[in-house]
Amino acid sequence: MSREREAIVLAAETIRNDFDAFHVEFKQLTRKAADIFNRRAWKEGQQLAMTRLDLYRHYVSKTEESIRSILKDGLEKRKTWKMLKPEFAHLIDQRRDGPIVESYFNSVLRKLFIKEGIDEEIEFIDFERRVIQTNPEEPIYKRFYLGNDDLETIWNRIIRSYGFQFKFKHLEEDIGRISTAIRQKVQDTFGRVEEVDQLDMIRSVFYRNKGAYLVGKITKGNIQIPIVIPLVHFPDGVQIDSVLFSKNDIAIVFSFSRSYFLVDSENPVDLIYFLRPLMRHKNMSELYASIGYNRHAKTVLIKEIYRHLEYSDDRFVPAPGIKGMVMVVFTLPGFNVVFKVIRDKFGPTKNFGRQHVIDCYRLVFMHDRVGRLADAMEYEYLEFDRKRFSDEALEELLTHCSETCHVEGDKVMIKHLFTERKLTPLNIYLEMVDEQRGKAAVVDYGSAVKELAAANIFPGDLLLKNFGVTRHGRVIFYDYDELCFLDQVNFRKIPPPRNPEQMYSGEAWYSAAENDVFPEEFNAFMVPRGPLKDTFMEYHADLFDVKFWKDMQELHKNGQMADFFPYKRGKVKLGFSLQ
Repeated sequence: MSREREAIVLAAETIRNDFDAFHVEFKQLTRKAADIFNRRAWKEGQQLAMTRLDLYRHYVSKTEESIRSILKDGLEKRKTWKMLKPEFAHLIDQRRDGPIVESYFNSVLRKLFIKEGIDEEIEFIDFERRVIQTNPEEPIYKRFYLGNDDLETIWNRIIRSYGFQFKFKHLEEDIGRISTAIRQKVQDTFGRVEEVDQLDMIRSVFYRNKGAYLVGKITKGNIQIPIVIPLVHFPDGVQIDSVLFSKNDIAIVFSFSRSYFLVDSENPVDLIYFLRPLMRHKNMSELYASIGYNRHAKTVLIKEIYRHLEYSDDRFVPAPGIKGMVMVVFTLPGFNVVFKVIRDKFGPTKNFGRQHVIDCYRLVFMHDRVGRLADAMEYEYLEFDRKRFSDEALEELLTHCSETCHVEGDKVMIKHLFTERKLTPLNIYLEMVDEQRGKAAVVDYGSAVKELAAANIFPGDLLLKNFGVTRHGRVIFYDYDELCFLDQVNFRKIPPPRNPEQMYSGEAWYSAAENDVFPEEFNAFMVPRGPLKDTFMEYHADLFDVKFWKDMQELHKNGQMADFFPYKRGKVKLGFSLQ
């Protein structure tokens, strides 16, 4: 075997072995979630989630260093990577997690070699063939047949199958409520419970924050009813908190605005293929991110974007809404993602630089998004056909983002960008909808600000244009350049003027430091005057009072952690509580 060939084989084995080491540690961390839920160690759970988020980057850096040493001069040669790709493909050919391992290869490759565009000859792009070609050793779900047993007996069997170590508060009553809800749902859908073929429940529990979720489906022929059972751990025991059947409700549980689940599965690819029919409107990339494989989700999203461009005549256009002072934002009208590129120069009120913006996005990535912050994916060195850009979009990019974007021949090269889920800007949404939906939106807008505060986040810029509305009518914050932790802000009450001259001068009579914020000033811009403002004041007038913000700061100072639930819980007014 030649020295070059030896290096290729060793490099392929090193990438595979480093991925395996990463995946072992990833799963070890994930498995700790069950014990954390058992012990109600919520702060420990937050730290665990952050540790797991940083794990991939650590391993890719380690692999990068090893491959530099192995390939040496061959590192910069395209021929080397053309040989390395099939060698690596052969090593992982029979693996069920092959698509995820291939993404790891791509991550290493792009760190070391690719500095522009997507190269299909040396990168892995086709992620679906291996799932079709191989069979799992064990299904990721457990099947329960209704037979002659009643639903209560079946659900007792299901709950026992998870081997939970904690105690339930009122398990028999909870099972009775589940059974009643399922009977009603099945009768509404099929007519009789006996018509149902089976109930499949994923063996793994989905843990996030203070909740645990059992996920499955009820099947008759080709018809599936999704089912999600949330568990909440109170000081005196666990309670089954609800039964979710609606695809909209379940989509919100798996939302892009929520932190990633910790779900221990030997076959994450199979897990996604189980979930996808239950949430068909979601892209595969979004589902992979939801279960913690966000780096693979990035690769899948790029494939989805290029596939959309291949099969449509869509062109990139400026995103609707008021143009921002920090980002140029463009989109494809037929695809549910926006692309955000940092401007070369910011507006006069933005006294920070490019790295600050990147750091803010990093903060959102690492922090609990509590259903109110859009997940963002960061990319480097992408290219698109020039003809797919509208003149307006291309001119804006080349004029305001020339340090990041340029044209080479028939290609537009973008060195760095973020993607986010496409939302309707709140200011535009309020112009589009009737008064009833407008009132619901402004109430949820206030709730979003409060829930972010409960998660120790101050959005910074509270203008309506920086919030968006999902297809479910939920308000999400998506403009992160002024975002910070709540304890970094000095909330102040405006001091009274000392004399009439100050009162009527038209200028501020008080000084303000950089981190000073006066909540009374929010009243002037958060919601325009009229019926919407009246409704907003009915629910959220306390946002204009410095006391609300200082109380929130004190709660965080004392180590209190809010409860956030991605589903309706009785009459909980704001969707969260503090205990």
